[in-house]
Amino acid sequence: MGALPFLDPIREAITTFIIEIGVTTPPWSAVFLLLVSMILSSITGGLNRVLLNMEELQEKSDEMKKHQDLKKKAMETADKKLWIRVKRNEERFLELQRETMMKRMLPSFITMGPFIFVFTTLREAFQQAENFALNLYCNDGSKVCDIPQTRDGALVVLPFRSHDLPLLGSWFSPYTIDPSISVAGFGFWYFLSAIIVSTLVQRLFGINITGMQNPGQTGGLR
Repeated sequence: MGALPFLDPIREAITTFIIEIGVTTPPWSAVFLLLVSMILSSITGGLNRVLLNMEELQEKSDEMKKHQDLKKKAMETADKKLWIRVKRNEERFLELQRETMMKRMLPSFITMGPFIFVFTTLREAFQQAENFALNLYCNDGSKVCDIPQTRDGALVVLPFRSHDLPLLGSWFSPYTIDPSISVAGFGFWYFLSAIIVSTLVQRLFGINITGMQNPGQTGGLR
């Protein structure tokens, strides 16, 4: 039972439907999740276009970038007059940064709950015995289990060997039929699809703001 019990019947119905239409195993699982990512990214892109003034955000982004470039030049040249100019504009820069960040987060506040529901529902739907059976490794790292219990059932068969890669290898498992190639689970493929599709959708909707500054990258004047 989830945190919101009244959603459980909806989640179960969606899970059952996905399993019955036969898109929980490769190659259809990879294609299906790619389509889901495209739909969700399009919804987000549409909300951004409707709720945000992209031209205004771009102007503010350009203004922040000019300030950052000026600050960098002041640090490199140790020009006192330039430093005074930078310090005079710092408060304006921080204000623009806060405003831009809050406006950019607005569509995320709206979609966060529904998207979490979709993610958890899909994850449950794809954790089927058929998916786990495609993995060669079990939780303890041993090979060929009677009932494979890997963390993520396989959704996509990769055309190369990835499970031996340092650090990243734990995201993959050898493919039962051919251990010379690897399989990827739900988490990896879902987020990879989301990253690829969202980049394309941002360009399509004209919401790819250039020069946006990560607040965590901006330090105070010294």
